[in-house]
Amino acid sequence: MAVDDRGRVIARYCVDVHTSIHGDRVEQDGEELANAMEQVALDVGGRIKDADLVIREAALAVQRGSVVCWHRHTGQPLSPVLSWRDRRGSTEGQQEEKVANKVKQRTGLRFSPYGGGSKLAWCLDNLPEVQAAAKVGDLAFGPLGSFLVARLVEGHPCLVDDTLAQRTLLWSRHSLNWDPWLLDLAGLPDSGLPQVMPSRSEFGRLKSVPENPSLNLVLGDQNAVPFITGKPRTDTLYINLGTSAFLLRPIDQVVNTPFFQLSLLDRQPAGKGTFALEASIHGAASAIAWYETRLGRKIHPDEFDGLREKIDHPPLFINSVDGLGSPWWTPGPDPEFVDETGDQAGSTGSRLLAILESIAFLVRVNFEELNRLTGPADQIVVTGGLSCNDTLCELLASIMDRELLRPEITEGTAMGLWGRITARDRMGHAVTPVHGSRQAGLFGRYAKWLDCIRPPGQ
Repeated sequence: MAVDDRGRVIARYCVDVHTSIHGDRVEQDGEELANAMEQVALDVGGRIKDADLVIREAALAVQRGSVVCWHRHTGQPLSPVLSWRDRRGSTEGQQEEKVANKVKQRTGLRFSPYGGGSKLAWCLDNLPEVQAAAKVGDLAFGPLGSFLVARLVEGHPCLVDDTLAQRTLLWSRHSLNWDPWLLDLAGLPDSGLPQVMPSRSEFGRLKSVPENPSLNLVLGDQNAVPFITGKPRTDTLYINLGTSAFLLRPIDQVVNTPFFQLSLLDRQPAGKGTFALEASIHGAASAIAWYETRLGRKIHPDEFDGLREKIDHPPLFINSVDGLGSPWWTPGPDPEFVDETGDQAGSTGSRLLAILESIAFLVRVNFEELNRLTGPADQIVVTGGLSCNDTLCELLASIMDRELLRPEITEGTAMGLWGRITARDRMGHAVTPVHGSRQAGLFGRYAKWLDCIRPPGQ
């Protein structure tokens, strides 16, 4: 995307890329990803040049947990891109609780298979191409973002920002650098890792864009969202609704809690980090995709319109798609529809409404716990592709009994990059709760749903 000083989108272009899923192995092709990135950069850059405009700065946001190995001097991938969802090399359940606690104390993040360090160790142990490059000192490995920087920027620099480094579970929130103790725990050398930089740094000039603008900002995708208000605000809760959903509440003082992750937003000039409490909901758009698989067809966005007016008593959906994230952090029961009573209970429409309600219910659970830790937020901002769904946003406003702000451009990550560079905000329209019997029925189903999905003893 190309965005002007007023926050208007001047050009956008996208290329689909393939994800391969075989059991616990979820991966992408690094060469395909790099070529796709070069293609979209070249296309959008060309449109800007044709419009006689100049790109002042470039920024890159990347999915945080995916990792890859590559040739340091050529940028050619040596391994697949192992997705954050990939579980090979996982040591979950094999570490003592005190070790897991030490990892969280050092990184701010839970010890989990989503961390990239164990996946990188698997590559070094199992891939001959990676081992051969390591022997001759030509191996680089790290987050997907560091690989994309190497491919997009002149000279193949081996660099990464703090927010992406954090997700490997090899980075210390105290030193803001790779942690020797964590590297030893993962069995990894530090010689192949990228140099850690503040997110707002000079990463080099882009090769595939006319006039080679500077890449001056690299961020994890979710970490960019709070900058949509210019500067992350401690009085604001940010909700980003995509394949998964994330709630981020910037904080002044570090809060140690087992319920949420401590996610770095920015590195201050004095070398201190600015953090947010981050809640994770795994089943957002992925829950809709789960139902599409069961239906055997794609669901058109129009099918969500007016569901609340048409259906009074939808079933409950146990939304454990991809497992239960915060505040429970368990695999959870199998996804299913329950309490299917009434004439419309088994209809596609009623089940779609049940899925949307389950997403809103998961947000409400995390909203309550965040409020307990930090106090109520003065405003709530909702972004992401799924925030285009009016029915879902109305459900969120009603179940939280709060007005939501939804930006006109719902690409929260992209507009967060824009806000980080310009220090401006791009707020939009308010979504208000629907009160009365409809809200009362929603709260009643929430109580029943909570009894069904809450893990025993929690």
